[in-house]
Amino acid sequence: MNFTAALLPLALLSDLLGRIFRRQSFHHAAWWMVLYAAVITPLTAAAGWWWKITLGSDLPAKLITVHQWLGTATAGLFVMLAIWRWRIHKRDASPSFAYLTFMLIVVLAVVYQGSLGGRMVFGK
Repeated sequence: MNFTAALLPLALLSDLLGRIFRRQSFHHAAWWMVLYAAVITPLTAAAGWWWKITLGSDLPAKLITVHQWLGTATAGLFVMLAIWRWRIHKRDASPSFAYLTFMLIVVLAVVYQGSLGGRMVFGK
């Protein structure tokens, strides 16, 4: 999820800069970052499930349960974001505030997801 965790906030930043400076090049960059994140994240989630299956007994049960289901949901949200962003990109438009707000919520979920993963790997 580390690569994805970098792509999504940068995509949000690019879209915000595109709105502020009225530059489509920022929006195009954001589209590609969201697409890459949507392609990579399901693979990352699958790797997480594999890791849980092989090491699950050594992990805190409550922590891994939240982490695995949030990660799975996040993978689905990334695909939804990519479809939504593709429709915006196809029209050569700027993302709506609804899209940007949803993107911010997903970014916050990724940050929380990362903190859970960090706690599992490095402890409290």
